[in-house]
Amino acid sequence: MNRQKEFVEYVIKLLVTRSDSVKVNVREGEKTNVIEIRAHIDDYGKIIGPSGRFINAIRVLLSVISREDKKRWVVEVPNKESREKDSE
Repeated sequence: MNRQKEFVEYVIKLLVTRSDSVKVNVREGEKTNVIEIRAHIDDYGKIIGPSGRFINAIRVLLSVISREDKKRWVVEVPNKESREKDSE
């Protein structure tokens, strides 16, 4: 497991109520790696935070720990429709 994934997973699990339902996946690309976050539907508000502050802070910190990488790292949280579909 790479340090970027470990970092995001660690922080997300600290924020949520149901840490056992957190899933963090990495999609590797040529120039960009994408970290996808999945969690219990009730926890997405805690991950995103007020006005997106928490998820944006995670993105900033991820860019800091990844500054030596040649690739860009992106954190994705599914949109509301995807979250509702996953919970069914």
